[in-house]
Amino acid sequence: MVEQFELVHSSTVQQVADGLTAMILNGKLKPGERLRESVLADELRLSRNTVREAVRIVQAAGLIRHRPNHGAVVWDPTDAEIMDVYNARYHLETTAARSVSDSTDLTEVHAAMEEFRAVLRSGDPFKIVAKDLAIHSAIVGILGSRKLRTFYQQLVTELRYFMFVLSTEKHEYEDPDALEAEHQNIVTALETGDPVIAEKVVSDTIIENRDVIRQIIARRHAS
Repeated sequence: MVEQFELVHSSTVQQVADGLTAMILNGKLKPGERLRESVLADELRLSRNTVREAVRIVQAAGLIRHRPNHGAVVWDPTDAEIMDVYNARYHLETTAARSVSDSTDLTEVHAAMEEFRAVLRSGDPFKIVAKDLAIHSAIVGILGSRKLRTFYQQLVTELRYFMFVLSTEKHEYEDPDALEAEHQNIVTALETGDPVIAEKVVSDTIIENRDVIRQIIARRHAS
């Protein structure tokens, strides 16, 4: 049975979509699980139209996929899909890192890092993930391109999913000191103004995270 929590009293489509997203990210809705809109509507005591529109919003964000003969199912990413998301992230963030110089304005990066530091010990993975991604969005922002920033935001929902996989499988958010050090290492590399150093640190971080995600999901599929 679907856990109802705050969805019971939700009335707007976006609220329901946010609730479904949270249920996918925290594992209450499992990868590959079929979503029957009529059952969801009955269990959440909502209209079928509301649930249908909410599912469409989450599907547009990439966390729900349509599978022939199954309908809507929770995203269970293939290795190719993981590589696709991380390749896009890699190119955007390393391009930004290569662009740094002594005159690069890192105000947004510094502000994002401070906000990340402030929530690290909250124990709230939703807040931590949001502030984590804000740092990486700020890095892309170094390029000064609104279109590239918008494109990066299109990756955010899928990246959130992968970060929650890390949180669940590796308990990353139980070691805030290590997370803080990892992100401070990136910020320090950008502060050098040396594009070679900045690109290497950003590149190494993304590749390491990507490979851990691939291993975790490969094990999940194998089991």
